[in-house]
Amino acid sequence: MKKIVSFLMVVGVLTATAAEDKKEMETHVELSYANTAGNTESQDAAGNIKTNLPFYSNDIRFIGNVLYSENTSYDQNGTYIDNLRTKNRWDTELNYDYNFNDMIAFNYIAGAKGDEFSSFVYQIYTGPGAIYTPLKTETQELKFQGNVLYMWDKIREDIATTPIEPEYMHRYSGYQVSLDYVYNFTKTSKFTQYLMYRSQFSDTTNYFVKSKSALESKMSDIFSLGVSYTVDYTNDKANDVRSYTDRVFLASIIADF
Repeated sequence: MKKIVSFLMVVGVLTATAAEDKKEMETHVELSYANTAGNTESQDAAGNIKTNLPFYSNDIRFIGNVLYSENTSYDQNGTYIDNLRTKNRWDTELNYDYNFNDMIAFNYIAGAKGDEFSSFVYQIYTGPGAIYTPLKTETQELKFQGNVLYMWDKIREDIATTPIEPEYMHRYSGYQVSLDYVYNFTKTSKFTQYLMYRSQFSDTTNYFVKSKSALESKMSDIFSLGVSYTVDYTNDKANDVRSYTDRVFLASIIADF
């Protein structure tokens, strides 16, 4: 698994490097951190990177996300009580697009996801698909993507009653559909919306939903300030996980170069 994640990360970095060599680099980086003190000390850190390399009629796109949150509790005398992780997840996707025209493209996706507070140690998925862009103007862009996937879920051994397959690996076919919308409502500010739904063909109760809504406002040619609200839903959660849904509100410093 580490080799797969490392491979996807390396490809993302090489994509950005290659784009820089061609003077066509499109890289978007978001960093967020919050530290709250008091009876409970909370530390939240998040990062996001997107790179895009266009060449001829092709595009290579990479995206990676990490989120970590930790709470430390003290009593009224300042004595340490407990240190509890509440969020610890990452995800990454590598996309190859072949653009037939401005509206339709062939796509192939390879992705991976890890979440400590779920029923799986990690997921891997890959498969072909298509992209449809019905709207693309100076101020707005709307894009739909759909893929047929083959997926592997590494099930947590402490919650699996019996091994699903050797090494607790659940292998199945499924699909993923997503929507990307961008609205530049001023020359320096924009709204973005991402929606994703991924599920198994033979078991519709095994599905994942993600939504990210964000506002960004430029401070300079490179740096922006942004706020985002992300909802990450896992329907097949572990019994020892309190909630099906992670909701995260973040303020970020953003760099585009």
